[in-house]
Amino acid sequence: MSTFAIRLEVDDDATVPDSFLQEGAAALREDAATKIDEKNTPAAIGKRTMSPIKIETFRATTNAVRGKTSPLTESSPGEISFFSGNPAVEITRGFLHLYRNNETSKDVKSREVCLLAVPATMSCRDLLQFTAALLPLVELVRIIRDESPNQYMALYRFKDEEAAKKFKKTFNGKRFNSFEDKYCQLAFVSRVEAIKSSKGASRPIKGLTELPKCPVCLERLDESVNTVLTVLCNHSFHSSCLEQWKDTTCPVCRYSQSPEPLSDNKCSQCDAIEDIWICLICGYIGCGRYLRAHAREHYETTNHTFSMQLGTGRVWDYTGDNYVHRLIQNKGDGKLVEVEGHEVMEEKVDSLTLEYTHLLTSQLESQRHYFEEKMARMEKESLDQFSTIEKKSKEQCERFECQIADHEKEKRVQEKKINQLAGKLSKCTEQLEEEKELNKCLRENQRIWQEKCQHLESVRVQREAVQTREVEELREQVRDLMFYMETQKTIEEAPEETRQELQEGTIVVGEGSEAAKSTIGKKKPKGKRK
Repeated sequence: MSTFAIRLEVDDDATVPDSFLQEGAAALREDAATKIDEKNTPAAIGKRTMSPIKIETFRATTNAVRGKTSPLTESSPGEISFFSGNPAVEITRGFLHLYRNNETSKDVKSREVCLLAVPATMSCRDLLQFTAALLPLVELVRIIRDESPNQYMALYRFKDEEAAKKFKKTFNGKRFNSFEDKYCQLAFVSRVEAIKSSKGASRPIKGLTELPKCPVCLERLDESVNTVLTVLCNHSFHSSCLEQWKDTTCPVCRYSQSPEPLSDNKCSQCDAIEDIWICLICGYIGCGRYLRAHAREHYETTNHTFSMQLGTGRVWDYTGDNYVHRLIQNKGDGKLVEVEGHEVMEEKVDSLTLEYTHLLTSQLESQRHYFEEKMARMEKESLDQFSTIEKKSKEQCERFECQIADHEKEKRVQEKKINQLAGKLSKCTEQLEEEKELNKCLRENQRIWQEKCQHLESVRVQREAVQTREVEELREQVRDLMFYMETQKTIEEAPEETRQELQEGTIVVGEGSEAAKSTIGKKKPKGKRK
């Protein structure tokens, strides 16, 4: 972010405004300018006309009754704590210069902010109402009016740097009101000074660049605020101002800005189409010294002295390092001067014709020798290149033949390996087929034996079931037999009366399962005694 400096160049007969002197401008101008000789000053400044400059200063409202400055925050709603009647007005004559600092920095330390172009339709009160939101942070407002029509400049001084940054962030690029199409343009101000014209006020300041004015809107041309466009005639305008200019000429000098038709001529080396020069000896076309200087390189190589610029017809002498078109020698001092018109003495023309013819003949002869030497040199270089290429080609062919032989040998070895692997592969394939057949037979036998095993298993299970059933029946019979024997023994050991009762008694058997009935039926005959 760049800062700006405001310098008021005051006429020698006018007085320096007190508001500028109170800010220490006297100390600033001592190191910014040196005194100019008064004898030479009128000649330099007499061409300029000093214009009136009006400076209006608005300070914080002072309460005369209490004898102190009222805080801006204590003002009533809708009121502005600045003078709206008669401000401190100073009138002088001079010029107002606006400079921009060439050095930029991210952190700007300045308490002053300048409104570059305020529309004249806005009164001072309107401007204060526009910035009323941050007026409590303002120390003073200075309105500066110069010869610029329909606009003026406003300078705000704040209590601290943070307030100035906040003011710029809030109002920069903001529209003044809904009726105006102008926007607020703010810039930080690092110094404000007033210097007399005789003290060197018009001299440039080191490290600062003065901003010119746009010829259309008369506002300052600042690239950081608006886009600046420079046309072919070196006049600068705001891009928005130049868009409103419907003509193709410059608004100042009426120079045509439309592109001229270009010829087919271009530099033989870099194909440039600007600043083209043609050799008057051999017709070689090259670019000028302000591009890549191929025309001068042609002169240094061929010693062709004269070259003509296409489009202007001017002839340049490289030996004398000057223009030689339409030149005659002055009789007084013998210097070469350019003829203003086309009327030249006939004898002078004849002498120039003879001189040019002789010069052309000598140059053509030197050109013939030059091209003969160049052809011989190119032929020798071609033969050398051909022999070198031939030698390299032979070496490459021998190397390629060796590589081909090695590759053939390796190819045979690989083919032999492939044949061996193919034989092994066929044997492995046959073995695989045999293994597949054997595996098939084994699987069939396995299936048959599995069926036999299943059949035998089922037979074994059936036999085990039959054997189990028979074993159970035998156990029942053994149990019945043991019961019968124990009963017989018990009866034999019993008394006679008991045996008689048993013989005459009856045994009643209850209903049970069929198996139990069958068992009792079988046992009963065995237990019956006769």
